[in-house]
Amino acid sequence: MRASIRQHPKVKKELHDALVYYRDINPDLARRMRIEINGLMRFIGNYPAAASLIFEEYRHVVLPHFPYTIVYQINGSIVDILAFLPVKRDPAWMKKQLSSRN
Repeated sequence: MRASIRQHPKVKKELHDALVYYRDINPDLARRMRIEINGLMRFIGNYPAAASLIFEEYRHVVLPHFPYTIVYQINGSIVDILAFLPVKRDPAWMKKQLSSRN
């Protein structure tokens, strides 16, 4: 059964900012990033429990060709996308961002 996906309000801005950054470098990079994001969103919806755990209570998938991760929680048949974060950020900063989005 495919899970329904909800996005935290801050995720839209995080996605937008990353796409604008790559678009400014090369529009093709932004297009490729969008394709990867869409593919991972389908994966998350189809197989929500398949991703690795992070900070013991969240799951995350890393984009294959970009240094970002999609962090989410499973709530029954709903997947809450909590953040789209750069993987190179300090883990304490990442955990703080996530704890404020539950």
